[in-house]
Amino acid sequence: MTTTADLASLAGSLSYKPGWTFKAGGPGGRSLCVFATTPDSMNPDRQRTTQHMFVPPADCVDLVRWVFDCLLLAERHETGEFFQVDGARPFFPHHQGEGSPYDIVDRREES
Repeated sequence: MTTTADLASLAGSLSYKPGWTFKAGGPGGRSLCVFATTPDSMNPDRQRTTQHMFVPPADCVDLVRWVFDCLLLAERHETGEFFQVDGARPFFPHHQGEGSPYDIVDRREES
């Protein structure tokens, strides 16, 4: 079983790409907060920080592997933000209230 102390300790030891940081947060410190400072997908001349929050499952036995999987989800979201075909973003991800930000959304419209 993962404790908030385990999560806080691990978050303090993590590193990833430049501009990506980690901390334990949310209610009771039970969430892993991943902050990604990247170019804004809609205005690449500007930087923005996006927060991804993940709560480990109660039965998590390998916290390091779980964090790695969370990073893959965050990257899936960021890939959908930036990937374009002829200026269109066919897999632009969900945002606040639309659905899971980690689902691959097919936004192509058929004529």
